[in-house]
Amino acid sequence: MSATLTTNKLKAAEDLQEYGYCLLECPISEREFKQLRKRLLDVAKKEREDGSAFLYDGGNQRVFSLLNKGEEFERSVREPLVLDLMEEVLGFNFLLSSTHANIAGPGGAAMHVHADQTFARPPWPPYALVANSMWMLDDFTEDNGATRLVPGSHLLGRQPDYDRGEGDVETIPVCAPAGSVMIFDGRLWHQTGANVTDRPRHGILNYYCRGYVRQQQNFFAGLRPEVVERSDARMRRLLGFENYFALGLADGLE
Repeated sequence: MSATLTTNKLKAAEDLQEYGYCLLECPISEREFKQLRKRLLDVAKKEREDGSAFLYDGGNQRVFSLLNKGEEFERSVREPLVLDLMEEVLGFNFLLSSTHANIAGPGGAAMHVHADQTFARPPWPPYALVANSMWMLDDFTEDNGATRLVPGSHLLGRQPDYDRGEGDVETIPVCAPAGSVMIFDGRLWHQTGANVTDRPRHGILNYYCRGYVRQQQNFFAGLRPEVVERSDARMRRLLGFENYFALGLADGLE
């Protein structure tokens, strides 16, 4: 009852449908991966040192608005195989909703079990409105805070019922080597695990949504002009600069 690490797009799509998540072997070169990891570590360290870091749950850190903090992050959000699988979940002309890092620090507590489309009131439609990709920048293990989840829970089509004790439902850790990418359906119940080691666990969450769902980040207001200027056609579509049928128009039907 769990996904297997693969390079095969068909196998990954089948795991996504059955379990609510899939696991990809590193889809970028070793050099690109090292650059991506180093850039995140540098940014996270700087934010801790200058007092701007977002710290929570006893040692965990979030790094927000990654597109403003390095071109390495831009490349990760438009990785072709990841985008192909996102289209399997979210359909035509989906959008990038946000991109940030989740660092499970030593002593960091586990997050509560949840699904990612909490913004949608029940009943949910029988398909995902959002989906996430977790880029594992370290080996993810049970001890260092690997993402934990309930395989197949996306098919329930609802949030956990905390009043019925579903916040304490049994979860499994998603363990995989550094460089792996986990893609998961926005309805899947999951949580950040507790890190009981003496080293931080780094991951990047690139979060996507259907073309008619409001993005978590307002890229039009918050993105640095130079990021927009160097964006290719695929990136501009992900950011929301293209119409979605009759949505997103600038002047009449243009």
